Amino acid sequence: MGNLQHSVQKKQHRERSQVQERSKFGFLEKHKDYVKRAKDYHRKQDTLKVLKSKGKERNEDEFYFGMNSKRVGADGMLMTSRHGAQESDGVLNMDQVKLLKTQDSNYVRTMRLVEARKSEKKKNSMLFASSGKHMVFVEDQEQMEDFVPEEYFKTSTEMVNRRENRLRSSQLEALPQARPQALQVTPTFQRAQNEESLQKKKLKAYKAIARHMERESQLAGVEERMNLQREVMKSGSKKKVEVNGKVTYKWKKQRKR
Repeated sequence: MGNLQHSVQKKQHRERSQVQERSKFGFLEKHKDYVKRAKDYHRKQDTLKVLKSKGKERNEDEFYFGMNSKRVGADGMLMTSRHGAQESDGVLNMDQVKLLKTQDSNYVRTMRLVEARKSEKKKNSMLFASSGKHMVFVEDQEQMEDFVPEEYFKTSTEMVNRRENRLRSSQLEALPQARPQALQVTPTFQRAQNEESLQKKKLKAYKAIARHMERESQLAGVEERMNLQREVMKSGSKKKVEVNGKVTYKWKKQRKR
């Protein structure tokens, strides 16, 4: 009879959930949740009661040496008298300092790579006119004296000195009439103006590349020093070496396994 009693299916007691109208108030609190919240509240109240009693029983003539360099600010927090900065909650351990230095070095490395990519992009985009000369070889002295650049390059006098985009006579004839007339008005002035503008663009680009390269060099030096500091913080026998004003460290050789 007892075994049969255990075999009978019993009613399942399900916990009631929050009703739809009260869903804005969040999860429906059960008794076990209330007990947990009440214990936490009374624990905090007991702590505050102990602290208040210690504050009432504190001796006002009590002295600590830390009082010479610190003071209590208007908000009740401990402040340093010299700088007025709030005292830190605690001192970072060695692992935390290593992690911070690693994050800083990663940021510096990222910025260095950004500067390197910028300078490389500007170098590749510099498509200025070359400063070289086009040399034409002839058979003898007579051909050199009779040499005519316009006939050799099959272009006009205004286009002879243009190494890039030098149009031929047939191409100039195919252009609208306004364009050749504009070229023939003041060819010397236009050529000088184009060269001056080109030199200005070239100088501006060179200055930008120099700035990016200088910035990259500075960041590389900072990254090297930060990596050295992180390595020095590691355990192991090391010796400080100074060569030509540059400080380095040498570690004792040891087998890893």
